[in-house]
Amino acid sequence: MDVSAQPATGLRPLYVPVRSGPAGVVVRLWRTPVGTRTAVAFTTDQRLRAALGPCQRWIRLSDSALRRLAEPLGATALTVDPLLFSRPAFPRATPPTPQLH
Repeated sequence: MDVSAQPATGLRPLYVPVRSGPAGVVVRLWRTPVGTRTAVAFTTDQRLRAALGPCQRWIRLSDSALRRLAEPLGATALTVDPLLFSRPAFPRATPPTPQLH
């Protein structure tokens, strides 16, 4: 997954993607292109849905609260409003070469 982002805002609560966990919801963490763990947040719910889809669950947290939650999990970076995209799961098929008969 490649990530491109803006600096953390610090002033207003962010939209933080979560997933179901054994004790409720858990903050989702990603890796940067160089392998560093990062917490991810968005400045609007529209940006979150555009990047992660309409069914992605989220909570609102300040950037400092998100950092405090993520640091014990090894994520010392916070990426805000990333442009997320992944590489294709399978290489593109090469079209067959026409055969002359």
